Order: sequence, then C-alpha cells, then structure tokens
Amino acid sequence: MKCPLPQADRITPVRRGFTLIELLVVVAIIGLLIAILLPAVQSAREAAWRVQCANNLRQIGLALQAYHETQGAFPPGCSFDRGPGSDTNNPGWAWGLRILPGLEQGPLYNACNLSAGFLRGMPLNLTVQETRVSTFLCPSGSDDGPYRSGFIEVPIHPMEGLAAAQYVASAGELTAFEPDGRGGKILSEKGNGVFFPNSRVSIRDLADGTSSTILVGERSRTLADATWVGVPFPGSMVCTKVESPAGTCVSAVFMVLGRTGPAADIVFGRTSPGGSVPGPDGFRSDHPGGGHFLLGDGSVRFVKSSVARATFRALTTRAGGEVIGDAL
Repeated sequence: MKCPLPQADRITPVRRGFTLIELLVVVAIIGLLIAILLPAVQSAREAAWRVQCANNLRQIGLALQAYHETQGAFPPGCSFDRGPGSDTNNPGWAWGLRILPGLEQGPLYNACNLSAGFLRGMPLNLTVQETRVSTFLCPSGSDDGPYRSGFIEVPIHPMEGLAAAQYVASAGELTAFEPDGRGGKILSEKGNGVFFPNSRVSIRDLADGTSSTILVGERSRTLADATWVGVPFPGSMVCTKVESPAGTCVSAVFMVLGRTGPAADIVFGRTSPGGSVPGPDGFRSDHPGGGHFLLGDGSVRFVKSSVARATFRALTTRAGGEVIGDAL
C-alpha cells in the first residue's frame, strides 16, 4: 500500500499566460500600426474618391454635349416662365433635370411632367424631385441625404426634401435681380458665364475658348446645399450651413448655380473672416487642396485652392477676353 505524498511534495501544474505588461505592449503595438496605416488607407480612399468625382463631372460633360448637339445650345441654368408683371417668385426647372437622358436617367426624365409645373406640392412630380442621382454627388462628401436649408432657423419647406447635388453650373458674374423699371425687381438674365436664368448659350458663344471656360464645379455640402432639380421660388433664400464661418443667405437661384461675383444682392448675413470664405452662391470642394471643374471642351481639371482670384473669375466668364495660360 502506497502512502500519499506529503502536501509539500504534490506537483502543481504551471499555468502560463500574459502578464498585464505584455498585454499593454501588444495593445501599444497594434495602436502604433493602426496610426501608421490609417493615413495611408485614408489617402488611398481620397484618391479613389477624386477619380470618381472627376468621372462624375466627365459624365455630366458628355450629357451637356449631347444636349447641345440636339438643342443647339446648353440647357438654361434654370427655366422660368415670364408672366405679366414681376415673376420673381415663379418656380423653374434646372439644368440638371434637362440632361438626365444623357446620364442614363431617361425613365426618370420621362416621369417628369414639365407642363405641370415645378412645385413640390404637385404629386405628379414629387417622386422625380426627390430621387437621388449618384452622378450629382461627390463621394468625398459625407452626406447624401435630401436638400436642407442652411443656418436660417425656419426651414423653407418647398425646398426641404429636394434631391441634393454637389455640382453647380457656372454663372460667372451674375446679379440675381435687377430693377424692372416699375419700382420692382425681376430675375436677371444677364450672366456672363455659361448658365443663368433662361440662358441659351452655345459653344460658339465661348469666345474665351472651350478649354478656358468653366461649365460646372463642385460645392461642398459643408458650405451650402445645392440641387439638380430646380428652384421652387427665386425670391426665397439659399443659405450657408451652420458650420460655415460665413453665415449668408442669397437668392434661391444659387441652389443650382455658382457665381464669382458680384455679391451686392446678398439677403442678409454675418461677416466672414477676411472676406475670403465662399458664400452659398460660390464653389467649394471636400477634396484637400482644391476642387474639380468641368470645362467647355469636356475636360475636367483640378483647380488648386491657391489659384489667384482674378484667374478663377476669368475662367468662369465665357467671353471676357482674358488670357489664362497654365496658371492653375
């Protein structure tokens, strides 16, 4: 009969594991690797987004050229029916809707009853006005939801819910309203860019050259919302977002148009630092260092944010006679 081993002589199995210090070292190494890889991953994603954004503008350019081929001119920036007296509050369809067939959105265009009018209250066109079209959205943007008002406290309901866009047509220098000779104001049709209210500009009108004239550019939703659909009421307001350092409201025609001046018809606003922050009627990109712009020859160029203001303004006019060269 074997006697049991004394308590001190029993063999206890050794349990191996990680100490707290070892775990902390592993976590630190993983965190360091993530910190090293994250900028590279983000850079690769941004590069892909830039390619997609430029491709969107190329598709828009092809659609604009197709429209020009059939109609003899580019589509109007926004269309307003001229009625008797002042028509500053008439709604109007935008250039983006006109080129839908060229963006392989023929069924969506055919579903729109243009003769029924633009107002969102018309049930015939509500689906069309709220349909998201990815070609009009830059992938670098963080928000692809419906159109929303800017920093104003009370939403403008005919505008809320429209399909959003992040590309606006270039109006050059455009004053939204002008005197009607009777003490009132009417919507201006005197933009020196390619697109403006009731515009009908053809390629032969681009005296500065197609490669030196901007047709469409980016507008970040962190600045102000835009739409490809149309303008419910030109006399209403489009405003910068709350996050923008410049709180400004302008005519709602700039829901679909972008301009480089003048800014005399701003409805109201807060002072921007140094006056260099774009308003809701301008251009801005979510890409670091600059933004993409579609030119009249169908090419897409990345214009640096450091471009001279005079040079950029010259690019947005169709017949200013300026010499641009390669100073971008």
